[in-house]
Amino acid sequence: MSFRRVPWRLLLLPVIGGLVGLLVAAWLRQAENRRWFLQQDSEVTQEANLLSRTLASSPDRQQWLDFGQGLRTMNWGEVEILDDSTLSDRVRQSLVVTPTLRIAEPNDCYRISVRQPIKDPSASAPNEWMFYSRRVRKPNLPWLWRAVLLGSLGLAGGSALLAGLWQSSQSTIKLKDTLQSIRFRVKRPVPRSEFLAMFPQILNTDLVGRELIALCDQLHQNAFTNLSGSGTSDAILSAMPEGILAFSSELRLQFANRAAVQLLNLGTRIQDNIPLIELIRQPKLLELVQDVQSRNQSLDCELDTTDAADQSVWLRIRGYCISADTKPVASRSSPLGKKNDSSDSVSPPTATVLLVISDETRVKQLENYRKDFTANVSHELKTPLSAIKAYAETLLMGALDDPDARYRFVTSIGEQANKLEQLIRGVMQLSRIQSMPEKLSLSPLTLAEIVGSVVREHQTVAEANQITIDNQLANAPDQTNWIVLAEFDALRTILGNLLSNAIRYSKCGGQVTLKAESNNDRIELLVIDQGIGIPAQDLDRIFERFYTVDKARSRESGGTGLGLAIVKHLTIAIGGSIRVQSELGVGSTFRLSLQRPISVPL
Repeated sequence: MSFRRVPWRLLLLPVIGGLVGLLVAAWLRQAENRRWFLQQDSEVTQEANLLSRTLASSPDRQQWLDFGQGLRTMNWGEVEILDDSTLSDRVRQSLVVTPTLRIAEPNDCYRISVRQPIKDPSASAPNEWMFYSRRVRKPNLPWLWRAVLLGSLGLAGGSALLAGLWQSSQSTIKLKDTLQSIRFRVKRPVPRSEFLAMFPQILNTDLVGRELIALCDQLHQNAFTNLSGSGTSDAILSAMPEGILAFSSELRLQFANRAAVQLLNLGTRIQDNIPLIELIRQPKLLELVQDVQSRNQSLDCELDTTDAADQSVWLRIRGYCISADTKPVASRSSPLGKKNDSSDSVSPPTATVLLVISDETRVKQLENYRKDFTANVSHELKTPLSAIKAYAETLLMGALDDPDARYRFVTSIGEQANKLEQLIRGVMQLSRIQSMPEKLSLSPLTLAEIVGSVVREHQTVAEANQITIDNQLANAPDQTNWIVLAEFDALRTILGNLLSNAIRYSKCGGQVTLKAESNNDRIELLVIDQGIGIPAQDLDRIFERFYTVDKARSRESGGTGLGLAIVKHLTIAIGGSIRVQSELGVGSTFRLSLQRPISVPL
């Protein structure tokens, strides 16, 4: 037996046994001392009574003194005679209350004194008092050896009890380990013969062991039957993308699939039979479950929360009431893994609650996108149409007769019509791009040629705004190294929108730079301007449709807010990526990352 594995409480048993033995030895010594003192007190008292009666029979006081001297000479004892008339009432009272005294002396000796009255039979009160004392020696009993013997017996008894309890605990631990091993091995259904062979043979020699094996066998057969019928159903429920939560009539959790744990972020709180109030923290969801059970009808609600990945999700939760009289379409075992036997219940049980949770985050986003798109398109169309209508009404009210006003208003109508046409074309182009396949057919393209073509198209606008375009790819020594994998029209549209934005938002006299950098198997095209810059809080939204940082400047320069949205969609369609770096008042850098053809060397 290894003492390192023995619990410290069991190790205290020998110590406790030894202490009990010592306490018993001490108690025995006290009992023997008490019995010896009582015996000596009794003997001295009897002797004092005999002496008192003897002295009382003689009226001669001198004979008393001679008798006491004789006893002292023979070392039998000492006798002292006191006259009652010389004693005070207090001393006389003390003689009556404590007639016997013990005085310890050296060498384990004690002097026992007894006070007795010498009373004349004819007198009503004693005239004399006798003090009789005798010195006795206490026998030296072997209490030390007795303490050692009893302590050793207690220690041995505690050690024997420790060994017995340790062996019993080891047997219990072995049985626990065996049952635990069997429990882990039968997580999947196994045949009955294989299951019974898992138990050690030693259990069959004990009545309790045989009953335990029979009980486990019965439970295993029941579980085997249930798992055979419900395994497929449970697997389907667990794999469903919709979350499922089932609560008992006492509103305790009976079943939860992986989707429900993920969507409601229940990972740290999920456990069997946990109460609803401890599992669900959202008041809206708690109220839904309680209303479904109390009203006995199906209800639903929407919930905005965060999932296990700390992502914001929009959930639609439908609650269904499952009463005792609900008839299944096909008979099968309960997906909750538990059956409630209510045949012994007089009153019908309260209905259970089933929650079905669907993630409608994407649907909500699309709905918001549609609303925002409709509102933005309506607003952007309303501005030029309102201007055209105002100019036309002004002309009809008499401005046609003024040549200068007529020319100015007609010119403004033409400009607003151009903006309206540009906006409609942008919306149609974005709609066409969104209806395109997710991935376009790609082919190797020379980046320098496409960039040069786009620069020539925008050169006139740049010169009108006194902006210089620095195309560093045109002066590259070996332009065959700058070949990308893309779709021709998509890449021209992307570069055109990026260059158009850089010119539109650059300061007068500024410069727009286009250059390329090699990054392993990709080529990055940089469009750098010295414009007004983009605030940091707007960088994450500039690729949204109709989003503009400075709406007044955008309308003044003819921007529609669709250019960068088109750029983002087309970049994803050709397998690229785009990101932006900007500093307010300094300028912006758009970095377009494109794939290289595999056959082109780095």
